[in-house]
Amino acid sequence: MKPSTAYKGMRHPALICRAIFATILAALAVALIIALVIATPAQAAPPDGYAFKNLTQALQTAKAEAKPMLLYFGRYGCSTCRKMSKEVFTDAALAARMNADFALAYVDTESGRRIRLPSGERATEQQFATRSILGAPILGTPTFVYYDAAQQPLFKKAGFQSIERMREYARYVAGGHYRAQSLAEYMAAR
Repeated sequence: MKPSTAYKGMRHPALICRAIFATILAALAVALIIALVIATPAQAAPPDGYAFKNLTQALQTAKAEAKPMLLYFGRYGCSTCRKMSKEVFTDAALAARMNADFALAYVDTESGRRIRLPSGERATEQQFATRSILGAPILGTPTFVYYDAAQQPLFKKAGFQSIERMREYARYVAGGHYRAQSLAEYMAAR
């Protein structure tokens, strides 16, 4: 046997072992990435361009700045929430108005994140969404609850809301029209 042939024969098993080891290592890396993606719960997110905070932070902002608050209930996978993000929340004038006139709070109705409620009690966002607000719990997303500057709930609207509707709700609350007339009366006059 020639020395070169013998040398090739000894290297070949080492190369095979290295290739097998690299393949196993790559497969383990892929499996780990998949496991992390599956194990990480999906989180809903408020629309871009708005100063949404969690409820605890938004309540502090509302109190410190004597502003009314808009509380937006959403969840991951909500097709109507996505539609509003694409068709309504992309309006620059609406974003400017909401950011200037309101403390904005976002609650993920499926989240286990803990928040402090206006009463001082601590609960998860999911638990909070099951509580009665204006006579009923949050039954679907998106749901918007408007509060006055004293943090008293004024009204809630569920489902898709147009840009025009969101603007009118903002004018009604930020302009203090709720003191003189109901939302139905205000909207009928528009």
